[in-house]
Amino acid sequence: MTYFFKNGKVKAEGIYQNDLMEGEWKFYRESGQLWAVGNFRASMKDGSWIRYDKRDQLEYQENFKDNKLINKRE
Repeated sequence: MTYFFKNGKVKAEGIYQNDLMEGEWKFYRESGQLWAVGNFRASMKDGSWIRYDKRDQLEYQENFKDNKLINKRE
């Protein structure tokens, strides 16, 4: 599934299974820059999530289990 901003650029993309977000999803800024990459299991954050700043540098990394934050590294 792909979602778009009003300007036509991709906002988010990933897979739905049984109406739930599954696996890796990518999220973008309205400019088209990659903003975050993370994993879902049954529409809950699960595993690694990485967020990038506007200079495309790693801003921080978080790890989730069943939608609960386990740790965060900046």
